[in-house]
Amino acid sequence: MTRTAATPAPPRSPALRLLWDHARRHWPALTGAAASTVALTAAQLAAPWPLKIAIDSLVTDRGTRFELDSGDISLLLGLAALVLGIAAVNAAAAFFSEFWLNRSGEQIVHDLRTATYEHLQRLSLMFHSSRHTGDLVARVTGDVNAVGDLFAQTLGTLASASMVLIGMFAVTFWLDPLLAFVAFLVTPALFVTTMHYQKRIRQMARSQRAKEGEIASLATEALSAMQVIKAFGTERFEHDRVQQRSAERLAVGVQSSRVEARFGAWVDILGAVATALVLALGVLSVADGRITPGDLVVVVAYTNKLYKPLKDIAKQASRAARALARLERIAEILSSDMVLVDGSDGPMPDHRAAGTIDLDDVHFRYIETRPALNGVTLHIPSGSRLALVGESGAGKSTVGALVARFYDPSQGTVSVDGRDAREWPLRWVRTQVGVLLQDTILFSGTVRENIAYGTDADDEQIEAVARAADALKFIRSLPDGFDTMLGPGGLGLSGGQRQRIGIARVLLRDPPILVLDEPTTGLDAESEQQVMAGLQRLIEGRTTILITHSTALARSADQVAVMSNGMVLEQGTPAQLLADDSAFARLTGTQQRLDLTGTDSAFFAARVPDDKHVERT
Repeated sequence: MTRTAATPAPPRSPALRLLWDHARRHWPALTGAAASTVALTAAQLAAPWPLKIAIDSLVTDRGTRFELDSGDISLLLGLAALVLGIAAVNAAAAFFSEFWLNRSGEQIVHDLRTATYEHLQRLSLMFHSSRHTGDLVARVTGDVNAVGDLFAQTLGTLASASMVLIGMFAVTFWLDPLLAFVAFLVTPALFVTTMHYQKRIRQMARSQRAKEGEIASLATEALSAMQVIKAFGTERFEHDRVQQRSAERLAVGVQSSRVEARFGAWVDILGAVATALVLALGVLSVADGRITPGDLVVVVAYTNKLYKPLKDIAKQASRAARALARLERIAEILSSDMVLVDGSDGPMPDHRAAGTIDLDDVHFRYIETRPALNGVTLHIPSGSRLALVGESGAGKSTVGALVARFYDPSQGTVSVDGRDAREWPLRWVRTQVGVLLQDTILFSGTVRENIAYGTDADDEQIEAVARAADALKFIRSLPDGFDTMLGPGGLGLSGGQRQRIGIARVLLRDPPILVLDEPTTGLDAESEQQVMAGLQRLIEGRTTILITHSTALARSADQVAVMSNGMVLEQGTPAQLLADDSAFARLTGTQQRLDLTGTDSAFFAARVPDDKHVERT
């Protein structure tokens, strides 16, 4: 596509390009702010001119005592009105400039935050598993807010200060080119100094944000595991970890402050040098008749004001460097392409999946050096139940995650109804596969909101699925029933109660395919019985993948697949596997003996060697 001459090319830097993309959406407000800044600059440049006119027209060459005639009084009144007019323009322009910049900043913060959060939702679990949650939260909150401050506080001040400097130079050059040259002699030195220090400040800002992200991650991790910390008595250990990161952040912050203070000192010195040179040369110019005393007043006033815009540029340039460092962290998230490819751009299928699942020579690895699945092949007919058993780390949950399309296989295919899952729209796949985890995750809110999570179900539907999940009785016993507020993670409910709410939540979506990942692990006998009652209603008529360590639960499935080291060791009906000398039969016997002695089972104690691969169909 050919770019027209009227369309400016976007910046090359990812951070600046991101800023440009969001800023141009709010061009009316930013244009208004720019116009107000121009008016504000004009008012600031005009401020010393009433005094110049008064000195040149009313004071010069009149001695120490003189009288004003009617013309002088009229001029004096006009100058007074001009002073008030300049002040009014200055105030109005400052108001509109600040308002429009702040409004644009708030809108851009909103756009950036929602865009970043939406992209984080789209990024795959592979991305999230490699990042600290606290650092991502810091990017969505603190880093985005800093970009808003860039508009609200920094850009307007930088633009105004730069325009004032240019205007001062133009007016001073018009009055006396030599004075203009002397007054702005320090500008190149200021530019070089600014470039030198801003590079260092920006590097330190990146380091600061990285340390702050580490602190946020540590704090988030520790505060979410407070029960473990209390149990192990590691409060001092956690305190020391955060204190160490905070001390590192302190060192970088102190170093950054030292650099900024040194930068400001150099600006002060350069401004003082300019004022001294202009004052000396200006008096000589008046004595030589090149300029009037009023002109000298204007030039000296500009030179004195030269200090403020130079100082503003120095200060705001430092802030801009820090904000751009934060913007780079946001751009890094938005530029990440670790997303699952949506295989279909067409409309969502309006039919319900039959539920046939096939895994054909599936390989997968979370990290390059450690494979999780090695050539797994499984066929799960529609409406059937497959139990996956095996030691921890055998790859059972990975199979479930691939079926739910949390990840895509590194090699091979996972098919739904005979079609590669990657060719179906991702949203459709997610609506067809229901997942119940070992520990149901609940959100802050009411019981009703947690069951209806992400849907617009009515009260009748919510109550129906709660009854089917065998959860209605305990929900009604809560202080406010379905309107009882739950704490983070479902605080206040037992594991069995949380699991039954999870079953109700999956039932509400009515998916044809289920992945049940250790749904009864860690529950007492009574809770397990209640959860199993809900599970029986949940799995009825649905294709179900049951991931479990319990051979008793696995025996209720139509097929059992025993996994080890990312491979399927054997597969068949429970009766077939129990009739032979199989790993599943030995495991079942071991668990039954341990149950009789009241000892917790160590799963897969009777595991067969890896080279004894048997497949029974």
